[in-house]
Amino acid sequence: MAQIIFEVGVPVVWKGKTFSALVSVPVIGQEFEVGGLIESVDFTVKILLDSFPGADLPKHGDRVTFETKEYRIVRISSHPQYPALTFGISPLHE
Repeated sequence: MAQIIFEVGVPVVWKGKTFSALVSVPVIGQEFEVGGLIESVDFTVKILLDSFPGADLPKHGDRVTFETKEYRIVRISSHPQYPALTFGISPLHE
């Protein structure tokens, strides 16, 4: 996985630090909000766990920047035997 991220990874910024990450194509859906439906967009991001200094890892609600836009982390997944932290991001809603 490290080789893939090295070859095709894109920059994702968290807490001012840039990480090389695999980012999925956007998943577009609709969510109910007051007044009707709104379009929602989600991406899945994978960053090697070795890339994070110490025990400081992204948390639900943290902000990340991808392609000059800010997103919020909406879900996090990790497994002790998997070398990457996987998390979902959605655009910030004004």
